[in-house]
Amino acid sequence: MSPLRILTVCTGNVCRSPAAAVMLREAVRGAGLDETVEVGSAGTSWEAEGMPMDERTELSLVRAGYVRPFEHTARTIHLTELLNWNLVLPMTVEQAQALRRMADQVPEGRTAPEIIMWRRFDPEVPAGTPETEIAVDDPWYEGQAAFDRTVVQMQRSLPTVVAHVQDVLSAR
Repeated sequence: MSPLRILTVCTGNVCRSPAAAVMLREAVRGAGLDETVEVGSAGTSWEAEGMPMDERTELSLVRAGYVRPFEHTARTIHLTELLNWNLVLPMTVEQAQALRRMADQVPEGRTAPEIIMWRRFDPEVPAGTPETEIAVDDPWYEGQAAFDRTVVQMQRSLPTVVAHVQDVLSAR
């Protein structure tokens, strides 16, 4: 059986989505699912394509206990690649909307991925909270403390994301 493919998405693919991918890979490995789950990341904007992960993001990950090196090169998601993923986890409603517009163009006979905002899995977010209120805020224009807060905030979703992945795998 082919692996379940999960893609994390932010704007430039240098801060939130690569951090989420690093953390999710580790959570998947910890759950013993690394042989059946593949995790990647991408951005909705081409502006940072080819760039490495932001140094502030790397430092936040290290402070949170993750181990370098973090292999990463920013890339942009396009429809043809979107079709290769089963679950897509955007950070903001704008990214979710862009991905859903892309998914609306899926050719007949192909399956669009499930698109769920990252913080929909945050246990501190009440069920039914509108997507406009559950963004993982972009730390780009702030200092290191904002990156640290972003990583800590994103970590809260990991157990529920892994539980969802286990449910999806069980249903296959």
